[in-house]
Amino acid sequence: MKIAKVIVTSALSLALLTGCGGGKGIITVNGEDITRAQYNELYKKIEKSAAGFLGKDAKNPDSLYSLINRDRIVNELIAKKLLEQELTKRKIKITEDDIKAQRVRIVEAIGGEERLKELMTENGISEKQLEEDIINEVKIDKLVESITSVKISDKEVKDYYNKNKAQFNTPDRVRASHILIVSNPEVIREEVIEKDKKGTLSAAQIDEKVNAEVAKRLELTKEIRAKLAKNPDDFAKLAKEYSEDKGSAVKGGDLGFFTRESMVKPFADAAFNLKVGTISDIVVSEYGNHIILTTDRSKAGLQPFDKVESDIRVYLEQTKKVAVLQKLFEGLKASAKITFNDPSFDPENIQVKIREGAMAQLKMEKELGLDKGLPPVDLDKKKDKK
Repeated sequence: MKIAKVIVTSALSLALLTGCGGGKGIITVNGEDITRAQYNELYKKIEKSAAGFLGKDAKNPDSLYSLINRDRIVNELIAKKLLEQELTKRKIKITEDDIKAQRVRIVEAIGGEERLKELMTENGISEKQLEEDIINEVKIDKLVESITSVKISDKEVKDYYNKNKAQFNTPDRVRASHILIVSNPEVIREEVIEKDKKGTLSAAQIDEKVNAEVAKRLELTKEIRAKLAKNPDDFAKLAKEYSEDKGSAVKGGDLGFFTRESMVKPFADAAFNLKVGTISDIVVSEYGNHIILTTDRSKAGLQPFDKVESDIRVYLEQTKKVAVLQKLFEGLKASAKITFNDPSFDPENIQVKIREGAMAQLKMEKELGLDKGLPPVDLDKKKDKK
């Protein structure tokens, strides 16, 4: 079991980690506006992380993916506003010492300043944003403390371990690094079509451009693999230079330990079949072309209590804090006056569209035979027969 040592107090407090923005209010909470700029700031972060895999669905505001995220973001922003108002009402203040102490706690929890810098780079977090996050974290902690005392006894920690040993049974894992060159033909096709704004390309020309781009990216992958054949020790350097998996690239391609089931099959098969210290040939998955270096192995077994004790304590503390915040939030929301000035941001309307989108997707899957594992149906030929 892996219990993350996180910076923020809870899922609810994530809502407090967004910036403020100007513009007309799309939602009003107890007389205070939530702006479109605030919404856009959160959505752009999600869109950026998913665009490479979802293509136009990440940018289409009416796609099922976008609607689900709109619902989530709206609820986060309402939670943010309600909790901000409660912080003001309770006159909760923080000091410089509070901020410094919280940063020390974060550094210790994640394994040092260097690891903190890595995580900040991976997630695009600036020093200024980190400070804001720490301030919000302290506020949330003080808000919880103003409501109740959250303490976890040694007995609670031990009891949790004894009752949940299955969670601490780790399967076989490997640690690997990779270099990824994104090469999803469908994503490339969408890019080609988007660039052809005047619609001058024929279907055959689009196919030709897609195939050419796929071939180009494969050639780049081959060039990188050839460099590694000459100098295997350059793997981390080349990952930082070429890999399009930016999260791992800054760490020289390192993905940490993972199970076979946590990765797509072609990638997992290659990583688990490699001897430690060896580099794979080019592996093609739905994400693109990978070059994999397996660096370590960990056999299945039960993690000893002393190795997970601190993680369990953090987890139990977080769970109690979340429960306190959730109860507080539900009470604040029930008594709040919330007006949706733009109906498209009303959760009830969003849910209607989500259901409609899900039904449309299910209907399409039935027409294509995907719900029964049947061969795809050519819809154009079906139309011709009518």
